[in-house]
Amino acid sequence: MAAADLPHSSQGLVQVEGHTDRPEAGSFHAWLVRADEELQPVDLESIAELVRADENFVWIDLSEFAVDDLESVAGPLSIDRRALHAAVSPWQRPQVDVYRDHFFVAATVARIDPEHDRVLASELDLVIGPNYLLSIHNRPLPFVEDIKGRASQNPELVRLDSAYMLYIVLDELLEHYEGMVETLEDRIEALEERALRNDSDTFLEDIIHLKRLVFALGRIVDQHAEVFATFLRPDFAVISGDEVVSNFRDLENRFHRLLDRCDGLREAVRGAFDIYVSHVSHRTNHVMKVLTVVSTMLLPAAIILSFFGTSFEGLPLYSETAFWVMVGSIALVIILALLMFRRWGWL
Repeated sequence: MAAADLPHSSQGLVQVEGHTDRPEAGSFHAWLVRADEELQPVDLESIAELVRADENFVWIDLSEFAVDDLESVAGPLSIDRRALHAAVSPWQRPQVDVYRDHFFVAATVARIDPEHDRVLASELDLVIGPNYLLSIHNRPLPFVEDIKGRASQNPELVRLDSAYMLYIVLDELLEHYEGMVETLEDRIEALEERALRNDSDTFLEDIIHLKRLVFALGRIVDQHAEVFATFLRPDFAVISGDEVVSNFRDLENRFHRLLDRCDGLREAVRGAFDIYVSHVSHRTNHVMKVLTVVSTMLLPAAIILSFFGTSFEGLPLYSETAFWVMVGSIALVIILALLMFRRWGWL
């Protein structure tokens, strides 16, 4: 995926990995999975022989890899060069490519950078073949330990083979996104409480920034729709068997629920903005009400003062008694007006 695949409003808010993120040397880990046994670390030289036996399953994980690391793993597994090219290429959209006896899945792992409050998006490439799954990523996976735990505790993995391991990885990926959505839901809830007390320009900037953040994350999640739909296509024979197909159908349903929650985030941000606008309008109405009351109080005073300030010869308006009559009239009119406003519920 290139930066052009992101919405214009997300430019600068989403940091995607590139060639500069790739180190000179990475880390290689491989585990052998057998029924009713703990995960066993294996070395590179033994992988090709292990995956030939159906009673074995091998998960290979390349983290922060260099090109030479990928070449050394791909050779013994006879991975198609096109899959290797896709793995080392710049950012790409989530996709699925099928080759002779294996297939390639590209997914996106997003994280929220709390220091700069932006989305860090990295690519997770998966090569799935007979009795093995190869995971390739420049940045460490936040859920790799969860995958290991599920692989070691699931006796069905070897019987259901690499398709089931793919299901585990994608299921953990969705759980990772669900955790991010929950974090944003908590932020929006706190923002709604602030909206009732804060009407500053800084708060408005926070709402707009969070709206862009939510929109960018939702766009990244939505780009996986084609990947999850591909696994359930009738012509995609790699995923077969009622049990495995059922798992991937549950996976797609979970993905669509995640999309609904992302849509709910957008609506919640709009709701927080509406609360902010209502609060500002209420405050403005209160100020206008005060100004209207003051203007109403000054109006009769101005009329009375203008009357007493008019010169009419022979009228007794310039005596001490007349002065106090004027003051009393002003006070009486103001008091009567305030009483009427209070009775009508205006105050």
